[in-house]
Amino acid sequence: MVHAHRIMRILRDSNDYSQEYVANVLGITQKTYSSVETGRSKLTLERIMQLADLYKVKPDYFLLEELPVVNYNTGTYSRSVIAQNSFEGKADEQSEKLFERIIKEKDTQISFLIKELDQMKLEKQELFELLRRTLAKTEG
Repeated sequence: MVHAHRIMRILRDSNDYSQEYVANVLGITQKTYSSVETGRSKLTLERIMQLADLYKVKPDYFLLEELPVVNYNTGTYSRSVIAQNSFEGKADEQSEKLFERIIKEKDTQISFLIKELDQMKLEKQELFELLRRTLAKTEG
């Protein structure tokens, strides 16, 4: 469970839950929850089951070797996992791998959005042409 506490944080942030809210769901204090989420206290099997139920994931999700990449694109209040990580100098290897995965996902999203935008431009041109022909028929 090397990353369990980090996964807890990612899931909590991606659901926009406060530590206090999750602590209440688990039946513990916010201080105790904070201690578990930061890795100062151990995560019990019972807590894993409760968290899995809360976040609608399988319990083994907390045993992942790699950190999950979460899409925070929620409109005006878009966030990123990158913004949640603090650095004191140099990023460690795990953080660099996470950033590479995030960048790869964002590049894929950008590529998709560019294709979608091109398609919308084409549809717009077709609609203008149809409108022009319709107006020409009604005027002529």
